[in-house]
Amino acid sequence: MPEPAEDLIVRNLIEALERLRGDLDRMELWAAALGSFQHPVPDYRPGDQHLLKPHPRRAEF
Repeated sequence: MPEPAEDLIVRNLIEALERLRGDLDRMELWAAALGSFQHPVPDYRPGDQHLLKPHPRRAEF
């Protein structure tokens, strides 16, 4: 038996809303990525605060 027209319309609307929700998620992701490219990269300032201390025995060699 064919699906009633009302059920078909409701199912198509639900599927369209699911696709729209996915598209909105992708748009949000790409907008955030684009926003991060609008600012210059901060200057690189190397420091020793994150470096490991040399092992005392290895310093002898």
